[in-house]
Amino acid sequence: MRIILADDHPIFRIGLRAVLEQIPSVRVVAEAGSPLELMQLVQSQDCDVLVTDFMMPVEQQNDGLKLLEQLRRHSAQLPILVVTMLNNAGLFRAMLAQGVNGLLSKASLADELPQAIARLQRGKIYLADSVQQLLLQEGAVREDLARAQTALSPRELEVSRLLAAGHTVGQIAALLNRSKQTVSSQKVSAMRKLGLANDAALYLYMQEHGLG
Repeated sequence: MRIILADDHPIFRIGLRAVLEQIPSVRVVAEAGSPLELMQLVQSQDCDVLVTDFMMPVEQQNDGLKLLEQLRRHSAQLPILVVTMLNNAGLFRAMLAQGVNGLLSKASLADELPQAIARLQRGKIYLADSVQQLLLQEGAVREDLARAQTALSPRELEVSRLLAAGHTVGQIAALLNRSKQTVSSQKVSAMRKLGLANDAALYLYMQEHGLG
């Protein structure tokens, strides 16, 4: 797995690279120290995952959400793992809305980074424990959704549980002997019934209610 690192602190990049390269089959192929360097790298260097800080203040660019928007505009499918010291539920929700695939606290890198990389490698969302707790406390997943479980059909619940366990739509289709289109439709239907907007919200809901 080829990884690009981005952080404006060289010492932190050294530590992050050391943790990453202890993970089997992971290779850091490039590093960026500013938003401009990062955008140039993403346009010129092939990679499988981007691991980036959220705030890299420079004169030309100090808006992390704008940077994520630019990255998504250029590389819509590139898995992005944001590593940050921030602890703000509103910003976390905004990052997820920009299509971030993972959120990780710099304080828990050694423990959670290998799990995050493995989950992104399977095409799934990864939210650090501290991030999940903050989002839940701030109402990212409404408590009244617990009652909505009964609204799901057995097949919708089955698909939702497998998604929360880390399986892709394709894997679930093979496991359940259904077409990808059928599984995708059941996923969309379940999310609509639960009032959930994206995969990250579905993951949070299933984990919070012991269904993952």
